[in-house]
Amino acid sequence: MKLALAHPRLLATAALAQALWLPGGASAETITAWQMAQTGQTGAGGAAGAAGAAGATGAAPAPATQGTAATPPAPGPTGTVPGGGAGAAPLGAGAVSRDARVSQLIGKRVHNPRGENLGEIKDLIIDVTHQRVHYAVLSFGGILGVGNKLFAYPVTLFSPVGREDELLLDMPRDKLKAAPGFDQEKWPNWGDRTYRSEIERHFGAAATPQNLPNQRLVRASQLVGKDVDDATGRDAGEIEDVVVNLGTGRVRYAVLDFDKAWSPQDRLLAVPLRAFAFPTSDRDLVLNVPRDQLDMSTGFDENRWPDLNDPAYVRNVDRALDTVRPSGNTPAQQRGAEPGPNMR
Repeated sequence: MKLALAHPRLLATAALAQALWLPGGASAETITAWQMAQTGQTGAGGAAGAAGAAGATGAAPAPATQGTAATPPAPGPTGTVPGGGAGAAPLGAGAVSRDARVSQLIGKRVHNPRGENLGEIKDLIIDVTHQRVHYAVLSFGGILGVGNKLFAYPVTLFSPVGREDELLLDMPRDKLKAAPGFDQEKWPNWGDRTYRSEIERHFGAAATPQNLPNQRLVRASQLVGKDVDDATGRDAGEIEDVVVNLGTGRVRYAVLDFDKAWSPQDRLLAVPLRAFAFPTSDRDLVLNVPRDQLDMSTGFDENRWPDLNDPAYVRNVDRALDTVRPSGNTPAQQRGAEPGPNMR
C-alpha cells in the first residue's frame, strides 16, 4: 500500500511506532504530528512529515517481538529503574517520561499504533513500599469487546508519547484478549501471587515487575481521598492525589491537603510515600514527619496546580522530597501502623 493513500491518522501513528524503534527514538516533530492526527488537525508536513521524520535516519526499524512494548521504561527523575533492575530496560529517546496525576490517568484512553481505541485505564496498581507502579488495569470496551472483564498489564508494555500523556499499547489483538483478566466486581488480592503469576506467565518475566521484599500492592485510586493523621493521632489532612511517572514506572509522591488546624496556610504539598505509616487495617494513614521538616514553600493552592513537569518545579520538589526523613518510633506504631509504606 502506498503511504500517499493511507489515512493521515493511521499514517502518523504508524510513523510514530516506527520511529520509536529507531536508535534515536521519535523526534518532537513526529510526536507532534501524531498528536495532531489524533485530533484531526493538520499542520506543516502533517502525517507525511511524521513519516519523513521517522525515516530521516535511514535506519530500518527493528522488528517488534510479539507481546513486548516498543519502548520499555527508563531511569526516571530519581535515577532508578522500575523493578529494581530485573526486567527493566532503557526507554527510547523519543518516548516521553512525564509526571501525571493518578486522578487524571484513570479514565484515559489507550490506543494501539494503528490509532484504534483499545479501552481505558480503570486504575493503577502501585507498590507503596518501593514506590513503583506495577500495573495499569484496563477495560477493553473498544475494538476487543471482552465484556465486563478487566486486565492488569505491566506498565513496561506502555509507551507514553506527547505532552497529553497519551499511551500506546503495541501488542497483537489475540495476545491482548488472551491475557489473564478478572471480573470488574471481584478484584484480585494483590498480595496473593496467584494472579500476578498468571500475568508473568503470559507476558514473560522480562515484562513484569520484579518482586521485592516487603512489597505491598494497592490500588492507587484507594489512596486518593485517604485521611491522614499526624503522629499524635490528630487530623492532618487527606491525600488529594498521587503523582506517578509511567515512563519510569515510579510513584513520585503523594499530594497532601492539610487541615487548616494542622497547617494554617491550607496549601497542597508533595510528600514522599516513605513519610507515611500505612495501617494494617482500613484506618487512617499516619504522617511520620515533624511539621518543621516539611518545606511549605513548594506548596500550592488546590485550585492552581503547577505544571508538574516544569523543570524548575521538578527541581524544587525533588530537593524538598530529599529532605523528608520519617521519624522512628512514634505513637503511630502503638496504634497498629508500621513506619514506612507496609500496608498488608
